[in-house]
Amino acid sequence: MRDREPRTVTSADDDPWQSAQQERALATLWPLLGRHIAFHRRLVDLTANVKAALLLSQSIYWTRHGRDIARTGGWFLKTTEQWEMETGLSAKEQATAREVLRKLAILSEQRVGIPARLHFRLCVDQLGALLSDRIGRASASLDWADGAAVAELLGPSLAYHRTLAGIGGGVHAGLLLSRTLHLTRLQMRRQLQEWIGSSTDVWTEQIGLTRREQEIARRELVGVGVWEETLVGIPPRRLARIRLDCLLARLAGDESGDANRIALPYSPECGVATINSRQKGETSMRDSHIHVLPKAPKLIRQKRHHCFDESANLHIQGSTRGLVQQPPTRETIANAGPSQRRGGDLILPESLLPEERPAALLLLKPCAQQAQALLDELSARMQAKAVHTSPLAYLRGLVRRALAGEFVPELGQRVAAARRRHDEDLILRQQREAEEQRLAGECATPEHQAKRASRRAEMRQIADAMQAGRPPEKRS
Repeated sequence: MRDREPRTVTSADDDPWQSAQQERALATLWPLLGRHIAFHRRLVDLTANVKAALLLSQSIYWTRHGRDIARTGGWFLKTTEQWEMETGLSAKEQATAREVLRKLAILSEQRVGIPARLHFRLCVDQLGALLSDRIGRASASLDWADGAAVAELLGPSLAYHRTLAGIGGGVHAGLLLSRTLHLTRLQMRRQLQEWIGSSTDVWTEQIGLTRREQEIARRELVGVGVWEETLVGIPPRRLARIRLDCLLARLAGDESGDANRIALPYSPECGVATINSRQKGETSMRDSHIHVLPKAPKLIRQKRHHCFDESANLHIQGSTRGLVQQPPTRETIANAGPSQRRGGDLILPESLLPEERPAALLLLKPCAQQAQALLDELSARMQAKAVHTSPLAYLRGLVRRALAGEFVPELGQRVAAARRRHDEDLILRQQREAEEQRLAGECATPEHQAKRASRRAEMRQIADAMQAGRPPEKRS
């Protein structure tokens, strides 16, 4: 079932600049979210526990897509730290979720190796039987490689972003924020307001959270400044929206969430990314709570920010052919800092996608002094194919180490040295071009042409005199 279309579009008196600013914020923060987990709502009904359903959803992914699953007979290794990094579940939450799954005979555990490490295996037959009973389907052996059959069995899914759990303070807040962000993206693509109906019953249907869990999650999101609610109409209905500017500030590393400290980078080459209605890994769910929305409450508009304080031009300056001026020398380049050579520009890795570049610049704001060194390290790692997931996630780790004073460049110095050699070669080429242009300009003057004509006439006279056997005439 496709997402249900809202019945009206945004009113004509809405602020178009504010709408464009929101779209730009959403397009900038989306690459910062990183990878997501396909969270299956039906598993909440099966386990009666949202966190167990999340752990089970990720276990299904590894069972279907693990690299060595066929060789190991379905067993896969996950440490407590890896589970937490992927799902946001703490060690205690993981233990509780695993206990729920063990009681249902869905998940098996075994310690293997020296030293012994905990391995897991999903009991796919038991899981298939339980899900088949729940949807009234004949229980039969299921081919888990059949994507269509698995999708029918698991039902609709939503994209859960682990990064948002870290901002909201837990998995419940991360789920609520992930789903609301998807709905906001859908609303903005359809040119509607970003206010969304926030009914408790609908959230329970969508993501499986109880009323109490929703209240706690919403309170946590309000506390960090990324969630806003209002009551409208008679009887009153609760509407909610995400403060995209504050969420972007949080994702960029500003713990205060102050949107005024984060300026949205804008580049004509990047523009505003297209907002798709559904991202990979997220299947349709009923959006019955998207109603005809009233005009959003009037808010005090923030002072407009245009771009970063530092320049974010990503282009290498072109040739200086045609300039009749003294070119800089090698000593000038050696004594000048990066800001003098390139106007303060940061040089980003060429492998970064256009929509990833504004997000990378936001991540680098807290450590501007080391920004180029961090970018060089990222570029070197990407060239060495050492970045297997998201470049932005790797850059976020480098920024975290730099802020903690633990960043030590390993490969980036080679990238910086190659760039210095390139700059020196560029200066030498510019010097040669300028010298050639200077000589060409001198040769084009009337005085120089007269001297050349006089010299040619003198040479002809000398040659004629030598042929006639008489000494050449001396010039007065």
